[in-house]
Amino acid sequence: MRAVALPPFLLAALALVAVLVPASGAQTAAPARASAEATVLDGSLGAAGHVGADGDEQRRVPGIVVSRRGAAIQDAEASASASRAGGDGTAEAAAAARSVSLLGGLVTAYGVRRTATDTGDGGTRHDGRVAGLRINGRRIGSVDWAQTYDLGGRGMVTVNRGRAALRVELTQSVDGFPAGTEIVVAAVRAGARDGADPAATPAPTPTATPEPTPDRSRDRDAARSGRDRPRARRKKAPAVTRRLTSHRYAFPVYGDAQVADDFGAARQIGAHQGNDVFAAFGAPVLAVADGVVEKVGTLPISGNRLWLRTDQGDEFFYAHLSAFAPDAVNGRRVEAGTVLGFTGNTGDAEPTPPHVHFEIHPDGGDAIDPHRILLAWQQRRDVPPGAWLARHGGDTAARPGALVEVRDFIAGD
Repeated sequence: MRAVALPPFLLAALALVAVLVPASGAQTAAPARASAEATVLDGSLGAAGHVGADGDEQRRVPGIVVSRRGAAIQDAEASASASRAGGDGTAEAAAAARSVSLLGGLVTAYGVRRTATDTGDGGTRHDGRVAGLRINGRRIGSVDWAQTYDLGGRGMVTVNRGRAALRVELTQSVDGFPAGTEIVVAAVRAGARDGADPAATPAPTPTATPEPTPDRSRDRDAARSGRDRPRARRKKAPAVTRRLTSHRYAFPVYGDAQVADDFGAARQIGAHQGNDVFAAFGAPVLAVADGVVEKVGTLPISGNRLWLRTDQGDEFFYAHLSAFAPDAVNGRRVEAGTVLGFTGNTGDAEPTPPHVHFEIHPDGGDAIDPHRILLAWQQRRDVPPGAWLARHGGDTAARPGALVEVRDFIAGD
């Protein structure tokens, strides 16, 4: 048979295919990647509240307060998480700031939030909201989409664009801050790529002794169901519930009360982080455990609020109180059952019936759903009333529930 000469262009194409198609098993996929970071404040005034995660990590920094010339934030938090479980790269970042004031009140916001999510499919999704925005004294309100506003000819304000929730850029000098000054509130970044499962990649050994190949099927199944190593630290709810319902805990509201099962419900600045305990206006609010009172003060969203920290490191958050009790003093050590304040609807709860917003943060970490714990405390009531209740108990006329605490103890905190 006579050989047939192939055209040069066809020979070149066959050579390219040979290069692009490797032999089976000659190459392995690159490992999955994931990283995320969130910053509460960034730009020309410096950074504050930064947190990052890389590989298989979870990080969260709550209770951030910023007080510096040009920027004041009364309460903020930043979180970042990254996972490569089963070869699925996933990264998430979130930053939230409350009661924001920039450039001496030239730009203010009730709440600022930005999130970034990348599930390894080739793109990062951003979401967020700026609530109660005011620019140069003009009320803008809540903004859910990307918008740009003029700063009275002195600069620009950008909202919900790219990585940043709120960005202020000066084109003229303002209050001693030169043109070119940039202030960013709630900046987030997330990046992920699917690939080989890092846990399934065998580590090199110094000896040639063959090792049995581990069965990774269970590991992969567990990782996909959320039980991989980095997420295991979050799966402590059963143990936490047993510890927090064992003994010496008081229900946070004295008298008749109803606990709403509303953890995770949508709210104006993010998911609801606690349960609302509804009761009569002025019903005494109690310390649920022995501990130290912290961060007593008033905020636009939380209203009259405080924290209680135990010696074990658990933290409890109370909000929307109508008034504080005499023992609600920063640094004051109290016993379970001590009256800390009175049920109300201060802050953003003004249109709602009186209640206490209550959160549980085991070991000072992320909030957990407190519903089952609250019901257990309500059923047991194994802590006797404190001194105030011993004197005034059922005398509703003695409850200063109609008083609204207007002092702000946060300054300089």
